[in-house]
Amino acid sequence: MAESIQVLLVGAGVVGRAIATDHLLAGCEVWLADRDEAVLSEACDAVLQRTDGRADSASPWGALVPIPIVHLMPKGLDDHPVDTDAVPVWLVIESIAEKLAIKQAFFAEVENWFSRSPILTTNTSTLPIGQIASAMHIHPSRFCGMHFFMPVVGRHAAEIIVHPGTEDAVIAVCEEHVRGLKKAPLRVLDSPGFVVNRMLAPYLNLAMQLLCAGLSATTIRAAALRYGMPMSPLELIDLIGPRTAFDGGRVVWQSFPHRMDPSPLLPAMVKRSLLGVAGGKGFYDYAEDGVRKGDELSAEVSELVDRYARDDFGAAEIGGDVPLVADLFAAAMWREAQAIAATGVADEETIELAMSGGLGYVAPESNASWRGHMNAIREQRLLPLADRFPKLKSLQ
Repeated sequence: MAESIQVLLVGAGVVGRAIATDHLLAGCEVWLADRDEAVLSEACDAVLQRTDGRADSASPWGALVPIPIVHLMPKGLDDHPVDTDAVPVWLVIESIAEKLAIKQAFFAEVENWFSRSPILTTNTSTLPIGQIASAMHIHPSRFCGMHFFMPVVGRHAAEIIVHPGTEDAVIAVCEEHVRGLKKAPLRVLDSPGFVVNRMLAPYLNLAMQLLCAGLSATTIRAAALRYGMPMSPLELIDLIGPRTAFDGGRVVWQSFPHRMDPSPLLPAMVKRSLLGVAGGKGFYDYAEDGVRKGDELSAEVSELVDRYARDDFGAAEIGGDVPLVADLFAAAMWREAQAIAATGVADEETIELAMSGGLGYVAPESNASWRGHMNAIREQRLLPLADRFPKLKSLQ
């Protein structure tokens, strides 16, 4: 029988619909499923509106999916009859709740949905791939991580996270699928935070430490842009979602407590049910279309910043020094990259792609790379910061 790859995306929340949108814009049809039919319907409308795609209720052949499902097709894809002689290999991308027990139960169940061995992937940004695979009884060797970054459409890389039992053929299919989405596949080892989240955690935490130490959100945004990031770290937290950012940051902090002192601001936002862009309120207020309403912090976050005002490492002397804050951001991520490379989680080339394709970094100098920029400023600007701010763990 001829072989074809078909994509089943399970989970129609904010991230799931972003992944579905990215597939359709890349010309790839996808079956989208969710246990909540109302959530699925809302996601379908949102995806089709952004992509001008089409939807139908065609059943996924070679699979028995016991939850609500819809077939999404990109604009320009001609209707084509189902080839009943071509039983597809299903590539499952899971984007459900970021809880280990929930994901383990899901993959133990989903193994039985297909008449032919599927390829199973999780979009987790925080959970150990090997622990999820340990709950699988049939296909643990056909399982790996496939981690997309937010905003999915604007990021040109995805992490492929393998565990010791992942088949080489499965890795090859996943990497080829990522390339088909016009993204670079970043193969990394199963380590806390993988690469992108591990780089991101000290950067986002530092931004919140600075905010609670009295620096303005405007200074933090200006410094991030000067450093080469596409948006403020506070806006990025809102885009990811404070809950997801908290989960990811906690994994990194608990695994590497010598690398960062977690700010109390993010868990306080989670307790207040501030959902970021998805809920219309986070560090900033947002309109229904996700556009930030203004430059002022939301009233709720301003109150929390006042409540948790503290200076963990002597940030009071910084004031509105945008170049200095930009160098602090650079130094924190550079130090984390050194630790990642030293332990073999990823090589320097992969880290470079993670910065550009995963985080949207663009070096201030024309035609420079992230690594090139770090090397250019390391001796004169980055290394002295560790002595100047000895209490800032992420610089040591």
